[in-house]
Amino acid sequence: MSLRMEKVNKEIGRKVMEIIQAEVDDPAIGFLSITKVNTSKDLRESKVYFSILDENQVEHAQEVLNKMSKFIRGNLGKKMRLKILPSLTFIPDDSIRYSVHIYEKIEEAKESEGGDTNV
Repeated sequence: MSLRMEKVNKEIGRKVMEIIQAEVDDPAIGFLSITKVNTSKDLRESKVYFSILDENQVEHAQEVLNKMSKFIRGNLGKKMRLKILPSLTFIPDDSIRYSVHIYEKIEEAKESEGGDTNV
């Protein structure tokens, strides 16, 4: 990925987070963070990955965000100067949950071997 695309992705993530915090009034997405953004090379589409504290609200948050994507995109256009403003698709990021799952499996393996749990 080029340096320019990395900057664009980072800036889109930052601005989208600002818009969500300021404009989206839904308690289910109160503790949401943008984890990464992947924008296509032609700048037509951005996949915005998010993480949310309450795992029970992931589907609801995704639904709300995708319904509001045009509104968020419109506000994004006011905050960023891009020749082409990408459409936004919000996708839950399960990498944090996966990392915790792997950590728990490692700890279980250490305990079952009776090894030292302090690393």
